[in-house]
Amino acid sequence: MERTAKKVRFANVPPQTPSPASSSASLGSSPGPSTPPQLPSVHLPPMVVRPPEYPQWQQRVSPPLVIPPPPRYPAFTTTAPENDPVVDPLLAAPLYRSHPPPLRWDVMQHPNSIKLGGAGSPQKRELSHEDLARCAVRTSAKGSPLLLRRIVLIFPGLPLEIEVNPADSPVWTATPLPYLTVGDVLYGLYKALRTSVAPREFDGLEPGHRELMNRAFKKRLRGDPEHHDKNVRHGVRRIDYLGEARQFTGLRPAGSVELSPGRRLGEVFVVQLAPVR
Repeated sequence: MERTAKKVRFANVPPQTPSPASSSASLGSSPGPSTPPQLPSVHLPPMVVRPPEYPQWQQRVSPPLVIPPPPRYPAFTTTAPENDPVVDPLLAAPLYRSHPPPLRWDVMQHPNSIKLGGAGSPQKRELSHEDLARCAVRTSAKGSPLLLRRIVLIFPGLPLEIEVNPADSPVWTATPLPYLTVGDVLYGLYKALRTSVAPREFDGLEPGHRELMNRAFKKRLRGDPEHHDKNVRHGVRRIDYLGEARQFTGLRPAGSVELSPGRRLGEVFVVQLAPVR
């Protein structure tokens, strides 16, 4: 019984031209099987949809991705020194984590959705104009209002700072006030978090922060299909820095170790957040 000869096909691999040194050394040896060239591996940066007017980000080799852990807040906040400013009770972070925050607010939602009082609280209601017109920061619990025209909000563990100024045409007061109000802080924070992140700002972040923002952006797109195209045009926003930690629990004065260069005590406040439920 005759056996049928099997034919083997090889991929068309272009012959490699040996160098002069290697060719002279291998003339007397039998040729071995050729090895296909190995392509170098390249790590690409995380892909994020940006508005069409932005140029494409340059691809570059990045170090191994390290995603930073979510910010950790202390179990309680120590009592502020006497010379520290005092935040209005509507904005102040609770002394202990087990205490409910004074406001129920996912900072992704418009401030008109804010409710006063914790879940199940009999005092639950919407904020009134009188609430919004209250002075945001005082010299002491019963002291005079601090005549601040600007405060800076920082977020533990995040490379994010927000400046809050008085609103141009506040609905909660008919005449301008000489201090920042509760409404100025709430509406100013919401407006700043909706600002698009510039490509230069995004590219300057650590790879881990870029990846977290990319994930938050994509999840935000899936959660708002009605405004999908609009959200894609605006691209990554500052709200995407926060991920799932968007539940506002309050403000506290920043300590000296938390200040960035050029900032002063009394004008910088820490925004404390918790995961949304």
